[in-house]
Amino acid sequence: MTSYLVEHSAPVREDRFTQQLITAALQVRGTQPGTSVSGRAVAPPLTPAELRILKLLPTSTYRQMATILYISRATVKTHLRSIYHKLGVACRAEALERAVDLRLL
Repeated sequence: MTSYLVEHSAPVREDRFTQQLITAALQVRGTQPGTSVSGRAVAPPLTPAELRILKLLPTSTYRQMATILYISRATVKTHLRSIYHKLGVACRAEALERAVDLRLL
């Protein structure tokens, strides 16, 4: 359900209820048994800038992240590429799931 919410909430990202729903779903997923990372290698540590981007990932678009953090969209994309690489994922939903598994969110 978490993946569905994250992948399909882009058009309504400014809706506070949807933001709260996504945050709650991520928290629940992180506490469920079977979501541990025991079968996966530990990800390299994220930089403070990458962590700031990661924390905005569930509820913000690239443009919103850039505005909030006073950086360019190109910088947001660069950080996201690095985050995806370090977490060993290919998309936003996988990054969020992996971040929850690693207790980064």
